[in-house]
Amino acid sequence: MSSSLNDFLVLTSVRVVYRECLPLHDLPNVMLHIDAFLGTGSVAKACKLGSLRLMSYIAARDTKAHWGNVASIAAKSGHIDILQWLSDFHADRCDWDANILDSAAAFGHLSAVKWLHTNRQEGCTTKAMDRAAEGGHLTVVRWLHENRIGGCTRTAMDLAAIHGHLETVKWLHYNRTEGCSTAAMDFAAGRGHLSVVKWLHGNRTEGCTTDAMDWAADSGHLDVVKWLHDNRTEGCTAIAMNFAAESGHLDVVKWLHENRTEGCTTDAMDLAAGRGHLDVVKWLHANRTEECTVYAMDWAAASGHLEVVKWLHENRTEGCTMRAMTDAAKNGHLEVLEWLHENRIEGCSGDALRLAARNGHFNVVRWLNDHGYQKTSETSSLRSN
Repeated sequence: MSSSLNDFLVLTSVRVVYRECLPLHDLPNVMLHIDAFLGTGSVAKACKLGSLRLMSYIAARDTKAHWGNVASIAAKSGHIDILQWLSDFHADRCDWDANILDSAAAFGHLSAVKWLHTNRQEGCTTKAMDRAAEGGHLTVVRWLHENRIGGCTRTAMDLAAIHGHLETVKWLHYNRTEGCSTAAMDFAAGRGHLSVVKWLHGNRTEGCTTDAMDWAADSGHLDVVKWLHDNRTEGCTAIAMNFAAESGHLDVVKWLHENRTEGCTTDAMDLAAGRGHLDVVKWLHANRTEECTVYAMDWAAASGHLEVVKWLHENRTEGCTMRAMTDAAKNGHLEVLEWLHENRIEGCSGDALRLAARNGHFNVVRWLNDHGYQKTSETSSLRSN
């Protein structure tokens, strides 16, 4: 038996354990049993790693299994040797379709794209160039344009713009006819790609929508907001200030207040409070008239922003609902729970104990029990464990 061990393909780690830890010539078949136990059986992982040895190991132990989309996985990782091996020895065990070349293109693996083009017949779809453009893989985009007939869709330029790949946007503009949609400028603005926004404005006719300024404000790209205000006519909506407030971009909120007329809604203060942006809450309170709702304190409590809860209690009249204490309990914010108990009268719902227990906040469960809040049967069972 020991003389034939080298005839078996086993994991290197198992050979090392056998050699170093087991007595010489003692139970050599143990190595095979350990190896069988350790076998990963994961063709997908082997393809992603690009390990031909592991692929061979798995293939030798399971000669019938169908491996599904492993060729696509190899293509995504650019492993030409794996693709070659699959095509030459196990073509019938894989799914071969246009998605494979699409995947190689999407991840910028030009060598894999070329190999598939030369050695396989499945071809590709418009997704190949679209996704290559999304990743800014201009060399792949060019090669597909020159060697394949699938072309692309306007999604190519949209995605290139969204991800800030200006050179790809330009190339598509000068060499393809699909164009783009308003999504190109809208999303480029939202991502802060001002150079792309400017170029699209100067060279394309699709324009943008109010989403452009709304999303730029949401992300805090004040330079983009200003440029759109000065150079475009679409403007924005109240969502711009709402989103900016929610994200804590006080400079954007102030600029919109001083330069635009759309204003905001109660969502601005509500959302800012929920995110803990006390400086924004204070500014809106002092400079805007939209005010807030009970959601402001409810959401601040749910997120554990005790300072915001206190400020709203002392400076606003909307108050809160039982959701404040209930959600504070649910999320384990004991300090908020204690403060609301001492300073507010809304109390909490019967769900507070159950939700706190379900989320493992047993200090909160104990506190609620000690202070006379309703206990549910589900909570009792959880506490007894």
